[in-house]
Order: sequence, then structure tokens, then C-alpha cells
Amino acid sequence: RNKLRKILITILLIPVVGILLVILNYRMISFVASGNIYTDSSKLPFHETTLVLGAGSSPEGLWENDSFNHRMEAAAAVYDAGKTKKIIVSGMSNREFYNEPNDMKAALLLAGIPTHVIYPDHGGVRTWNSVERAQNYYKCKSVIIISQADQLERALFIARCINLDAIGLAADPLHYKHRYWTFREYLARVKCTLDYFEYRIRNL
Repeated sequence: RNKLRKILITILLIPVVGILLVILNYRMISFVASGNIYTDSSKLPFHETTLVLGAGSSPEGLWENDSFNHRMEAAAAVYDAGKTKKIIVSGMSNREFYNEPNDMKAALLLAGIPTHVIYPDHGGVRTWNSVERAQNYYKCKSVIIISQADQLERALFIARCINLDAIGLAADPLHYKHRYWTFREYLARVKCTLDYFEYRIRNL
């Protein structure tokens, strides 16, 4: 009976410990990013390059992506305030009728940003790819990263992992805070930490 009890306790403890580790990992990434996130573009120190993380729009009248709109407004504000000279718009472009970099470039052009300032990056299929490509492909030494707060914290953690000097501008508020997105962010941060260990192995 004692042996069976120990087995049952172990079985019950495994998911509890797993959940605690997921929560701890979430908080750790938030802590690493703390102090590097701005909410006012006018207070940003100058960085030559700004990285806008992927978001997609749609043909007018179909649906409205407020996350997209907030990121575009933030990127335009950074440029208009003279805080940056180059804007990388990085995201997915592997779906028919869905092209995040092209959507973002079109929105920034409408906002009055010159075309030579905007660099569409079609290789940003994940947040890690977007940040790493800013360093390796675009040869950035330092960047301003724009996204909503949760993803922004994760992006700044990635920048710290790969030794890219980065600060963030939060394109808040989100148009919703659904439990699905909160749950998704917890899982995304677990994947992000695993990516870090993979990155370290690749660069041994």
C-alpha cells in the first residue's frame, strides 16, 4: 500500500511541478525584459533600426486587427519622432492572401513613411526568427522592437539570449485579452526557452 501511495503521489506531483515550472518560466522572461520596455515613443533613445513583429491586415471591411493597427501606429510614431531611420517589418508570408510584411509595409506607406525606410522581412515565421534575422541577416547591432507587451517581453528575452542590444515599445492596448491568448503565451514562452537551449547548442 505504501508503495502504491508513493506512486499515486508521484503521478499527482508531476503535473503540479510542470505547471509551476511553466509559471516560473513566464515570470522569468518578464523579469529579463523589465526595464527595457517603453510606452511613449518620444522617450525612446535613438536606434537606427526598428523591428516590427508580424501582424496581418485584411481587405477593408472583412475584419479589423487592432493589434496590427496599434503596431503600425507605434512604428509611424517612432519614425515621426526621429527615433529611427530604418524599419524592418518581419512576419509570415506563406499563406495565400495573407502576407504580413507586405500588409505592414502598405500600412506604413499610407502613414507617410518613405518606401526606402521600410524593409519587408518574409523570413520572420516566428518571433525567434524575426529577432535573430535582424541580427544575422540585417546586421543590426541594436534595435527598437515593437509589439504588444506579452510578445514584446518574449522578443526582448530572445534579444538578450543572442546578445542583441534591444529595447521595446509596447503597442498596447490589445483589443482583447482572451484566456486563449494568455494560455498560448505561456506555451510560447516554454518554446522560447527550449529555442534558447537549441541556440546555445548550435553555437557551441
